[in-house]
Amino acid sequence: MIANPGRGRLFGRNVLEGTFRAAPDEDLFLGELLVGVDEPTGRRYLFRIVDVTYGTEHREPGWAERVAGTMLADDARGEAGVHPLYEPGRRTYRVAECRCLGYLTADGRRFRKPKSLPTQFSRVVAPEPTDFAFLATRMGDLPVGRLRSGEAEVDFEVGIPGASLASHVGIFATTGMGKSNLMCVLAGAVMTRQGRYGLLLVDPHGEYRETLGRHPWAGERLRTYSARSLPNTSTLRLSLGELSVDDLRTAYEWSRPQEEALFELERHYGTEGLSWLATFATVEDLPGFRDVELGGRLALNTLQVVHRRARRIVELQCIATDPHVSVGGAVLRDLREGRVVLVDVSGLGSTEEVLVASYLTRRVLDEWSTAYLEDPARHDRLPVVAVVLEEAQRVLGSTKDRESNVFPRLAREGRKFKVGLCAITQQPKLVDDELLSQFNTFFILGLADEKDRNILRSSSKQDLSALGPEIQTLMPGECLVANLEAPFAVPATIHLYDEALAWTAPPPAARPLAAPNVAALVD
Repeated sequence: MIANPGRGRLFGRNVLEGTFRAAPDEDLFLGELLVGVDEPTGRRYLFRIVDVTYGTEHREPGWAERVAGTMLADDARGEAGVHPLYEPGRRTYRVAECRCLGYLTADGRRFRKPKSLPTQFSRVVAPEPTDFAFLATRMGDLPVGRLRSGEAEVDFEVGIPGASLASHVGIFATTGMGKSNLMCVLAGAVMTRQGRYGLLLVDPHGEYRETLGRHPWAGERLRTYSARSLPNTSTLRLSLGELSVDDLRTAYEWSRPQEEALFELERHYGTEGLSWLATFATVEDLPGFRDVELGGRLALNTLQVVHRRARRIVELQCIATDPHVSVGGAVLRDLREGRVVLVDVSGLGSTEEVLVASYLTRRVLDEWSTAYLEDPARHDRLPVVAVVLEEAQRVLGSTKDRESNVFPRLAREGRKFKVGLCAITQQPKLVDDELLSQFNTFFILGLADEKDRNILRSSSKQDLSALGPEIQTLMPGECLVANLEAPFAVPATIHLYDEALAWTAPPPAARPLAAPNVAALVD
């Protein structure tokens, strides 16, 4: 008896593509990983199935259609099986089209990209555990799931190196495919690294606070801020003195005259940051202010728009007029210590959410870049951090002003400072192509839109050219992980967060951290 029975025999095609014939009842799946055994050289070629079709040895045109018609007629008469197919195991078969991912050398120690063909008619077999051993050192220290072959889960941990956070991570999926679960698993893995990495997670829906709070390491490695009054949560307050005009330009849509009004008001008041907003918001006689204070240099309707937004911003619960009260310093301290910092902005509008994210991102990028330029030794001690942004297409679209927007700057420059961007979106097609090309790690869950799949295929650092059907048929929790450390896009089943918690050991003598009050947030 053969220890590893064959699944088929190779008969084509070229160095990068393989085609094999299988029995008519062989159950083959898109994304299944199989091995072509080249007996003369001892190499084991790793193949991924990208399509499965029917085949027949009968060369008469229309034969398969006529046989199907005959069987249909028998079914209609209630005489199924009256005209059985003669020798179906020989006359019909299945054909699997594959991509060759590479091969293991005869000693099993090295994995190489495909540069040669296995011998024609080589056996195709199911992989053995040793066939994936070469991946073990490339999966990094942030585990997220298990290797998947077709619909079968393999007992092999899949993850990414934590250093990859600095080279930007994209999480792409339609609703219900598991983005939030994946983000929780990734954040949980960061917490267990005990200060090696940090995450700044801006949560617009309030969905992560309770979930991440159940993690065994949450007491030591999770810090939560919110504009709402929530238990065990620090108060989110941003000082007007620390916000900048660029933060306003990132969060809100402004016309060119309105932007000129912002700069004119900034020059007129000459205060630190946006502290002038508090004064301007209280102006009651705008026509008189325009004529006397500004010398009529701005249109009244333009000034009225800026005034309405100024009042809205000043009245936000998360805005402090006291220049000394802000979460900025506390967030930076938490990230320097390698924590997951969760900023719950639920209850704020989408523009105000972006305002908070822009300010905090700018603070982090400035802190890490300053250390890189002025104190390299201190920069070396800083952890790798990533800013996690939901609905990232809002600030990474091609129509956004890159001069003022901190997020494109982070995508272009952040990696050398050890600061990355984790962009979560359902619509990668709306993200600027040049910015998307800066992302070195893709987590691709199910995407129904062909345009979304096409943009990822053209931007990924791994070859996804033949994987459109596999991406389209991914089930919730199934994922392709494209990371530079791995030689190909790795199929995975993401851990369920609650199951991952059961496997996670708590820290020794773990004790929860007390949430600071507003007074403790003085920079």
